[in-house]
Amino acid sequence: MPSPQKPRSLTIAHGEIDASDKTTSLLFPSQGQGPWLPFERFAETMTTSRTKLGRHPHQAEEVVIYLVEGEVDHVDGSGRREALTAGSVAVLTAHEEISHDMEMLKGKRARWLSVVVRLPWHTEPPPTTVQIKTAGDAKEGSDGTLQKPVVGPLARADASSGLECTDIEFARTATGFFRIGHNRRAVAYVLEGSGMIDDVPIKSGSGALLENMSAVAIGGAPGYRIILASVPIPAEHRDPPDAAARRVK
Repeated sequence: MPSPQKPRSLTIAHGEIDASDKTTSLLFPSQGQGPWLPFERFAETMTTSRTKLGRHPHQAEEVVIYLVEGEVDHVDGSGRREALTAGSVAVLTAHEEISHDMEMLKGKRARWLSVVVRLPWHTEPPPTTVQIKTAGDAKEGSDGTLQKPVVGPLARADASSGLECTDIEFARTATGFFRIGHNRRAVAYVLEGSGMIDDVPIKSGSGALLENMSAVAIGGAPGYRIILASVPIPAEHRDPPDAAARRVK
């Protein structure tokens, strides 16, 4: 007898200032929302030229950094420095440990989104790599949205975790329908404006956690801008033996 279908799930999460970094708003993990595996962290950072962040490591994770505004230098553990400008994407696939830093430029501000996904530990490990790319070209949909692929099959950068990410901006008042898939978890995060996600109102700095949805309806007016990120749900969420020893940065 087939198992009953799970109901659609939508949970609203609100960004909270990171206690250890006042320039960053955490969608999760926060007091209100813990990690949502395989998503471990979802955050937005806004800095000035005087902001100092510091180098930090990642391991058994995949990290995507998407520069929304401004300019910043990305420096990896080997000392390689890459200039990021609006629309740049950095993907760190850290099967083995990778350290990195975002260094501010004199007189410059920057705003970026960072997404951290746990790599499946029970599958063949991917190579440890750092990709620096630009987002794909924006295409106008018939629903009145401009859709820019950031990571995934249609983008220039890809992710070993199966993470897909799209920057969606409304050019006119409309409602668009975006495919997710029942085997994926998704986060719809509002960068600008306010609108509706599946008929639920949501404002800038908040996000909707979506599960068991073949697609989601997103409606808004000109200036409404959303990042839609989704990742496959692994067959099991068992932690590796050394999980307690790892720190999520």
